[in-house]
Amino acid sequence: MVRTAGWEEVRGLVYASFEEQGVGGRPSPADGYLVYEEDGEVVACIGWRRLGWLYTEICHLYVMPSYRGRGIAKILVREAVKELPAKVFLATVVEWNTPSQRVLSHCGFQAVGKCPSPRTGRTLVVFTYVKTE
Repeated sequence: MVRTAGWEEVRGLVYASFEEQGVGGRPSPADGYLVYEEDGEVVACIGWRRLGWLYTEICHLYVMPSYRGRGIAKILVREAVKELPAKVFLATVVEWNTPSQRVLSHCGFQAVGKCPSPRTGRTLVVFTYVKTE
């Protein structure tokens, strides 16, 4: 089941994502979150930050390791794009994180370039999606 959630509920997942990716520091909360719940347990999340009326950044996409490979990340990305009022979505993914890149590409996002992360210096792949309906 997909539903909305707040920072307090997803904080553990977001911290796990940062630790898994080797990102230092503390993550800052997004404007909102969707979570995927199975048997009463939150097993995945996706966050977003509104960047004005036109743009939204997708962030904090994370699925617990034991639930990966089941399409949960795709469900969350599609639901966020469907439900959020933005027309243009942006996302960045660490270059080595090819599973997340595949999820975004499968959901219609296009890789448009690369840039260094100001936080870690690692190369990020920048994705965009334009909602046409």
